[in-house]
Amino acid sequence: MQQVVAQDVAQDVTKEFTRFQRYTGELFDGALNAAVKVVIVIILFFIGKYAIKLIRKLVVKSLEKSSIDKSNINFIDATVKVILYVLLIGLLAGYFGVETASIVAVLGSAGLTIGLAFQGSLSNFAGGMLILLTKPFRVGDYVVVSGINAEGTVDGIEMFYTRLMTVDNRSIIVPNSVMSNTTVTNVTFYDVRKLEIIVGVSYNSDIDKVKQVLRDLLDSESFVVHNKEKLIFVSELNSSSIDMGMRFYVKKSEYWTSRWQILEDIKKRFDENGIEIPYNQLDVHMDRE
Repeated sequence: MQQVVAQDVAQDVTKEFTRFQRYTGELFDGALNAAVKVVIVIILFFIGKYAIKLIRKLVVKSLEKSSIDKSNINFIDATVKVILYVLLIGLLAGYFGVETASIVAVLGSAGLTIGLAFQGSLSNFAGGMLILLTKPFRVGDYVVVSGINAEGTVDGIEMFYTRLMTVDNRSIIVPNSVMSNTTVTNVTFYDVRKLEIIVGVSYNSDIDKVKQVLRDLLDSESFVVHNKEKLIFVSELNSSSIDMGMRFYVKKSEYWTSRWQILEDIKKRFDENGIEIPYNQLDVHMDRE
């Protein structure tokens, strides 16, 4: 009797041990398969990362050969990068057995959640797309943004913001939604700019002589665009001076240097021709008792 009981116990132990071996074997195989998949996914991720980098380079090079502006190229490059990484993550998730429908559903719900949480960022992205399509300004243009007291040279148009560089070398970051929904004055949109100079002369001056001196000055200046209109006129009759106006065109890249140079040359020409530039004077009369 004891021998039979011992045999039954031995059989039960053998069955449990066999079952344990099968379980541990399946667990080991599953862990091994999972580890292999993780290693493969890591390898595929780095391969995909390299492929994305290569694709971006090819896209940028092809765009640089076309007439597309540099700012638009940067924006397209950033957009392509985001799209390719989303596709890569989706493919790697599918390799783990996640169904495509589930990935789409997750991305949809995540997109809705992110859209509600980052409405401002999405509006900035939409503003960047609008700037890309309409091209109101480009990198290198000098713009004045109304309402926020910001102006400077466009240094870069990114996915969510536009970067301006001021004349004193400061960087201003302006959201694209602001740039696309407010009045932006593109000062350097055209190749030439109209420059206006107002200078006062004495009431004792000969107006015709003053006009001729200013006309000769404009004709002799190398920075003046001579095939454009040049005007010399009386701008205003002030209390202490006759304000003479000059309007002419210069290259946009020489605007400030032209302004500084013409003011200096006006003073020299007036001195040579005896034309007085008046200044405010105060006459004090004292009565003697």
